[in-house]
Amino acid sequence: MDKVSFRKKQIDLVSDFMKSDKAQKEINNLYFQLFNNLDFQNSSSIGITLSMNDEIPTFPIINQCWEMGKEVYIPKTFSDYSMTFVKYTQDTELEDNYYGTSEPKNYQTDVMNPPDLLITPGLAYSSDKNRLGKGFGCFDRYLAKYPTKTLALALSIQCYQDTPWPVYVLDKKIDDIIISSVDQNADIQ
Repeated sequence: MDKVSFRKKQIDLVSDFMKSDKAQKEINNLYFQLFNNLDFQNSSSIGITLSMNDEIPTFPIINQCWEMGKEVYIPKTFSDYSMTFVKYTQDTELEDNYYGTSEPKNYQTDVMNPPDLLITPGLAYSSDKNRLGKGFGCFDRYLAKYPTKTLALALSIQCYQDTPWPVYVLDKKIDDIIISSVDQNADIQ
């Protein structure tokens, strides 16, 4: 299946799953695993996106980072699909970009490329650590330029044993994927 078709199918699957009772249990389990992850605990700067609808909410993660004294950085994207990470605080002024996500309005100062740990968003992940993003290629381009430790949070509906979408040479693998373990019988699809 081509990436565009698989991406559309996966968006619908995740959207439906997020309306289920199981979704919040899995999300809470992911938070628990993340907050106990040594890479997360040992990183002083965390790169993370501001979540949108049908995504794992990132604000609880951001709040936990602040409570732990970590610096939080969020992406600022540009029309050439490049991006930079800008320090995020409760006072950061945000604006919506052309992708529909919130980004820092001012991005010329307090930049860190790369943060110690980058929590990468995605629609699907495979057991060999391939990631399917939303199709803009910003994270793949960023990781090609600024290699750093990457971590993904995956709901059960986002995990696949094999990679059912095409993987291209520019696609960057994730270093580690935390998979929800709420259902002991759940496994990678």
